[in-house]
Amino acid sequence: MSSSNSKRLLTAQDLFRFIMADDPQISPDGTQVAWVRTWTDAESNSYRAQICITTIADGATRRLTNGPGQDIYPRWSPDGAMIAYLASPEPDATPSSTGPKSSVSVIEGGAQLMLVSAGGGKPQRLTNLLGGVRAPAWSPDGTRIAFLTYVDPAVGLEFRNSKREANEDDLYDKFNRDVLVTTRLRWKWDTIGYLGDYRSHIALVSVGEPDAVPVLLTQGAFDLSAPAWSPDGHMLATTGNLAPDGEAVRNSYIYLLDISGSAPYKLRQLFGLEEMRSNDLAWSPDGTTLAVGGHNDPVIGHYGNQMLWLVNVADGTADCTTRNFDRALGDYSRNYDLRRYGGNDGPRWRQNGEELYVLINEGGSVDLGIVERRSGAVRQLTQGNHSVFAFTMDHSQERIVLLIGDDMNPGDLFVLEPNDEGFAGLRRLTDVNQELLDELEMTEPIRFSAPSGDVVIDSWLIPPVNQAPGERYPVILYTGGGPGGMRASVFCHEFHLYAAHGYAVLHCNTRGNHGYGEAFSVATRGKWGDLDYEDNLASLHTALERFDFLDPARLAVAGGSYGGYSALWIASRHPEFNAAVVDRCMFNRYSFNGTSDMGFLLDQIEFDKQPPWENITPYLERSPMKYVEGIRTPTLVIHSGLDHRCPVEQGEQLFMALKRLDVPTELVRFPNESHELSRSGRPWHRVFRLERYLDWFARWL
Repeated sequence: MSSSNSKRLLTAQDLFRFIMADDPQISPDGTQVAWVRTWTDAESNSYRAQICITTIADGATRRLTNGPGQDIYPRWSPDGAMIAYLASPEPDATPSSTGPKSSVSVIEGGAQLMLVSAGGGKPQRLTNLLGGVRAPAWSPDGTRIAFLTYVDPAVGLEFRNSKREANEDDLYDKFNRDVLVTTRLRWKWDTIGYLGDYRSHIALVSVGEPDAVPVLLTQGAFDLSAPAWSPDGHMLATTGNLAPDGEAVRNSYIYLLDISGSAPYKLRQLFGLEEMRSNDLAWSPDGTTLAVGGHNDPVIGHYGNQMLWLVNVADGTADCTTRNFDRALGDYSRNYDLRRYGGNDGPRWRQNGEELYVLINEGGSVDLGIVERRSGAVRQLTQGNHSVFAFTMDHSQERIVLLIGDDMNPGDLFVLEPNDEGFAGLRRLTDVNQELLDELEMTEPIRFSAPSGDVVIDSWLIPPVNQAPGERYPVILYTGGGPGGMRASVFCHEFHLYAAHGYAVLHCNTRGNHGYGEAFSVATRGKWGDLDYEDNLASLHTALERFDFLDPARLAVAGGSYGGYSALWIASRHPEFNAAVVDRCMFNRYSFNGTSDMGFLLDQIEFDKQPPWENITPYLERSPMKYVEGIRTPTLVIHSGLDHRCPVEQGEQLFMALKRLDVPTELVRFPNESHELSRSGRPWHRVFRLERYLDWFARWL
């Protein structure tokens, strides 16, 4: 394949030119859609985001906000006149020295709730809370907005700049403000930071009242998820676990909060599941039923299919509508790096109260479908080599807007138009990256199947750009993270970058991933490195046999998170690999259990709830650390200092072991970055990371 004169190769710094579209929200009358436009700002080394509104009839787009930071999460008022949204602090905003301990990172830096006319104008700030604002939701009558905020249960709501001035002359106080003291188990969380004793609770603010002060609706040593209003506006539904050991277990419950009377308000437990998608709560149009996603198997955890449950609000009885549908619901697509947070991917009721819209994971694609309430029958409304990340519908449900990405486009908005037979098909509304994509010479991934034992593995190969006839090219086997997601038809800047530099990039859906039935996804529970290892190698061997432009003498393996674990598992058994890159890996499962923000929850599933002090053997047997002496492949180790998911000590242990074993290695340690560096880290750090990958491959391949 030869490059046309008008096109060029993709670069790492093209990251600064891509636009990310997120969180589509259609207006109640179905004429407009609000969405979030995010881009990277090279000068400030940060992300900027603004809310845009696109007219559905003609695709005309206008900017609604232009804050100095990130304006996100637009939500229309029920009458369509106003839009509530979240605005991050100004770039120069710094935590007050008079506030709570500065190491509690959720405090003072959070977004605040804003309100603006849908036609534009000066926005109004509705909150000024130390704990910030998340997940705002309008009441059906448009007079109130419920939201989440972080609070110290012993204190309640705290307002920014309301703390007493610290005594700078008290040296004990001055030099100990950064100390974190906590009693809770989940005192940190990746991308959020150090929580300390702060908890996620529900608050409420009135709209239209001058100087309205937010009111805290819940309080206690527990966490709650995003609130969902009942159609009559009398109740809020949320999820959590109020038990004293609630944060130590995986199961969750739906709670109802009746706010039609006066405070104090009491949470009523309605229904529980062993695994619950908390963002899936949806009230039926008549207010009698709540839809939620999850499963009730205490053994399989996140490997289980997220099924659709319909819960009777009166008595808490529930029926699993999709018990006979062997696929997970919601967006489980992975391997993207140009997406912020997608948008609504949970179930939504049709006005007839007899059907629900859902997203369906099927063999590397995500599509919109409909579930019949009575029969549980599922039918797809969209179909293609793509992933539907989110969807939204107007009040009459005459129009549905979807956010869709594919192998060659990070994501755009599409409208699903109605006709007499249901829906006529998709029409594109935006083309946020078309100008840039038209400049670039890229190769489209080739999808193929590979036999592995008694299953067939879906695989994607991105050929190198500008192949020369008869030439062979090095191969990067990029192992997937998770497990529990789904490699999918999504755009990955990183993969296309490697292809632009002359590498073929291979990735696949090994067992442990969704989209192929629950038996497929559960197969690796407690057995990491067995069947998924076989599937990765089967995909590689099939690719080498099928594609004559691949060079079997120049092989690299790379991966992040669980993919880093898998890369180590392969490198320790196959010294024929010429290079390895291990990114934010899990290396030592014994130490991971006590240092990861979710290590103890993960190991409940993997090791049948046995902590390491009861039985250390499986923790060591399933740790790449035990097999590190088998590694001879030059290995680049990449990790982030504030990675709370796979803490940085995991990468540091690996690097030290490789050094002592005289394996060629380097450690690239990023300060102030989380587990999400490759997807949402500081832009220049992301570029540096990609350049280190390319440098390592160039050295050893």
